Amino acid sequence: MAAAVHSPGAYGIHVTTPTLNEIPTEENAPSPKKRRLPRALRWLIRGFLLMVLATVLYFGAAELGTRIAINGSADPDAGGIDVYLVSNGVHVDIWVPAQRPERDWVAWLPNEVPLRPSGYVAFGWGDREFFLNVPTWDDLTLGTALRGAFLPTPSAMHVLAFSGPPRIGDNVHRLSITAKRYSDLVAFIDSGFQLEDDGRPVLLDHPGYNWNDRFFDGSAHYHLFSTCNVWTNSAVKAMGQKAALWAPFERSARYHLPRNRGSR
Repeated sequence: MAAAVHSPGAYGIHVTTPTLNEIPTEENAPSPKKRRLPRALRWLIRGFLLMVLATVLYFGAAELGTRIAINGSADPDAGGIDVYLVSNGVHVDIWVPAQRPERDWVAWLPNEVPLRPSGYVAFGWGDREFFLNVPTWDDLTLGTALRGAFLPTPSAMHVLAFSGPPRIGDNVHRLSITAKRYSDLVAFIDSGFQLEDDGRPVLLDHPGYNWNDRFFDGSAHYHLFSTCNVWTNSAVKAMGQKAALWAPFERSARYHLPRNRGSR
């Protein structure tokens, strides 16, 4: 590279004349500094992308867990005790006979649950705040939804009394099981309650939605990976019946159930 030429200028002042190579051109001109996004915005974008990735993974795992069957060879008509899985479109409850030798629910539950010996009793486990404070979807708040989804929250058991089995419908599935399998189901349902020292359930101070239902203190915690439908699906597993490997959604809990609409 040629050196710059120094020549005397006016009044004896030396002037440095740049050579050709020192004159800025498109090739040798300094590149402008790249503008970086503010740090807060960068973290916001990263957080958003992580949430999208986590959502995709969660729903992907749910779909995979739904399709993988447990107890695939079970016979849904192998016994003489009829239990029912009944969906309300979002959540699936378990209906069992109110009185049997394996468990007399009429005697086990307090009088606040108006059971008849010839009737049925339905159980549903879930998020306590949702159960107690969201009687209708119009009452659901963003805070309740986010806490239930992302934080381990206390649980409750919803218990409903009915005069008989559910009416036949597309939302109803019947499983006929043996006395041994029914005893296994009873033990599983018991594990969903927080029990007193005498083995009885803890009634919560809430009037229920209607005259025939009440809420009880639940065991364990509700969260994104342990939902109400996961609990119901686990009850089906406890009966030795065909169920999903993991069933966080209503569709998942019903996916492997017999399509018999509750009829004999």
